Amino acid sequence: MTVAPRRRFDTPCDRRVAEVAERQHGRIRFDQLVACGLDDAAIRRRVHKGHLHRLHSGVYAVGHTGGGLLAQITAAVLAGGETAVASHWTSSTLHGFVRWDGRCVDVSVPGSGGRSRPGLRFHRPRALDPRDVTRVEGIPTTTAARALLEIAPQLSDRRLKRAVRQAQAERATNVRQIADVLRRANGHRATRRLAAIIATGAAPTYSAHEDVVLDLVLDAGFEHPDVNQRLAIADTAYYPDLRWPAQQLIVEIDSAWHDGPLANELDAARQAALEAAGERVLRTTLEQAIQEPRQLDPQARSRRRALH
Repeated sequence: MTVAPRRRFDTPCDRRVAEVAERQHGRIRFDQLVACGLDDAAIRRRVHKGHLHRLHSGVYAVGHTGGGLLAQITAAVLAGGETAVASHWTSSTLHGFVRWDGRCVDVSVPGSGGRSRPGLRFHRPRALDPRDVTRVEGIPTTTAARALLEIAPQLSDRRLKRAVRQAQAERATNVRQIADVLRRANGHRATRRLAAIIATGAAPTYSAHEDVVLDLVLDAGFEHPDVNQRLAIADTAYYPDLRWPAQQLIVEIDSAWHDGPLANELDAARQAALEAAGERVLRTTLEQAIQEPRQLDPQARSRRRALH
């Protein structure tokens, strides 16, 4: 029986390296390579042969440098050391309530940290409470609530409110968790702005259109409605844009997605089912809500119908 010769870089050490890198989106740190059994000379040989690719000081890609955004973020966090976590805009992107725009990867290292370099920005908070740290896709990162506090100084009031609502819509955080972060913020400059937003009952809207209409409703003095909350009728679950349960009143905000025969047919069937269950359904568009805000008043609508 002939035994195939073992390849030079197919050793127990290399298999351990592969296992670690698999959990880290193909990235590994120098001290982890050493823990896998490789010394300086062995690491240099693998770099020379193209089995390891240096990305940052002490951080390598295993096998190839591809891998996308998650691999890029992982490499940046590894570059910060064992206590480093993704934070700020990077954390917000991982949690899904802002879009990645190609900026530097944000990494927080409590108390200290390396010097920022191209493509990587280090932040040095005095401390980072364990309650403010989690993992997303295996990457250590600040929680969504903490990330909102971190990005608040970068955003206008309107964009911050949108981020708060989107974070809730994505089920990344809730008002209680945001309030808990604010209590521990130790005078962070964005605390008051974020507190003011959640104090108004910022709700998990799914679009900027819903944001605008909700604000118009609240500015007009109406009670805060349920927003995108589940409403079960028979065997069907509906999620009205805005709903006042006590009045069984629903406001639906139509966008361009509601154009076309099929969408109109589905909307009509949905509205018929809701009204058959005793709900009153008002429909509006963003443009109508801005230009004719009185149309959102059901009493005004009743008076207009009576005149005709």
